[in-house]
Amino acid sequence: MMESLPHAWLSELDDQVALLEDPDGRAAVLSEMAYAANRRREVDDGDLVDMLELVESARLWALEHEASDGPLIGVKH
Repeated sequence: MMESLPHAWLSELDDQVALLEDPDGRAAVLSEMAYAANRRREVDDGDLVDMLELVESARLWALEHEASDGPLIGVKH
């Protein structure tokens, strides 16, 4: 699945520092990028659903991290 998703979108999804700084804002940006890729027919409807699920998972991860005040282990700077 991941190999069929736009590389620019995957790079944005992988930006954990930005996601941790603003989970809801980053999720909104990533969702809009996913919808735009679908409108441009870069991804099909199935990929769009997968992308939106990944966005929500990433948002929840960031919120959980924020609540636990955990260290930034494995986060790329």
